[in-house]
Amino acid sequence: MHPDRTDIGYRYKADTQALPPAIQSAGTRNGDGIDITDYGSGTLVANIGAVGAAPTETSITYALETSEDGTDGWVPLTDLDGNQFSTDAITTGDTCVELDFSLQYITRTHRFLRVVETVAFTGGTNPDVIAGATFVLGGGQRLPL
Repeated sequence: MHPDRTDIGYRYKADTQALPPAIQSAGTRNGDGIDITDYGSGTLVANIGAVGAAPTETSITYALETSEDGTDGWVPLTDLDGNQFSTDAITTGDTCVELDFSLQYITRTHRFLRVVETVAFTGGTNPDVIAGATFVLGGGQRLPL
């Protein structure tokens, strides 16, 4: 039997926390830089929980950035056409969104990746949301991951 049917987990790494789950008010949160040297692609999985304090509008987005050293010099991860890898605005709570990305377009000297979460609300009294994200990395240089 083919391993993809019986042991798919050896083909990807799904335990890299991009942003720990937390209660977020409006604003921007940056994840830690992770070394992606050994990977060729991935998926960002964002989990959005309950939205509190009844805002009239909610907007949560996730975008990817790369850096040479994982500390500074962050630039958007873009595709071949120069479009940044980012999610559409998430407008409701209790949902899960994925963002597939390729690392073949990364600047050659950049080996770190991070996620940028932007939360915005309209209305409500001190609205907040529970949010977090995980990287699922694939295209590894060696298996199993």
